[in-house]
Amino acid sequence: MPDDLYDRDILAWSIAQAERLRRVAAGERVNDVDWANVIEEIESVGRSEARSVDSLLTMALVHALKVVAWPDHAAARKWRNEIAAFLVGAERRFSPSMAQHLDVQDIYAAARRQVLDLDMGRPPQPLPDSTDLTLADLLDESLGADTLIARLKPA
Repeated sequence: MPDDLYDRDILAWSIAQAERLRRVAAGERVNDVDWANVIEEIESVGRSEARSVDSLLTMALVHALKVVAWPDHAAARKWRNEIAAFLVGAERRFSPSMAQHLDVQDIYAAARRQVLDLDMGRPPQPLPDSTDLTLADLLDESLGADTLIARLKPA
């Protein structure tokens, strides 16, 4: 197998490496496993899944903050509907080991920045600088769009 297959054709590389790993698992001595890249790819899968949950939570918060910022906007109903989809997606992809890699305050800050950078034709209503929401709150299946929006409204 050419040494540059990983860089040239990741799919062909992954198929070849999977076959080699199956042979290793069956007890065969295999000398051409690309261990460095196999290890990197396995670690990458976990990071990618955690980033996916982070992204889904960010999008849920972006949409909720848009409703808080522009409650009477024509798209507010659409934003509310999308919040639920993002939260369900995050809940389904989440695994407990991700908790240490997901910081709700960072996620909230990123969402808030995105919303404040939007050009909606008029200024937003005030948005809180931070949130008291926890990861458990955001992943609670009973948390709906209306509850999330209410929790994000300034006191």
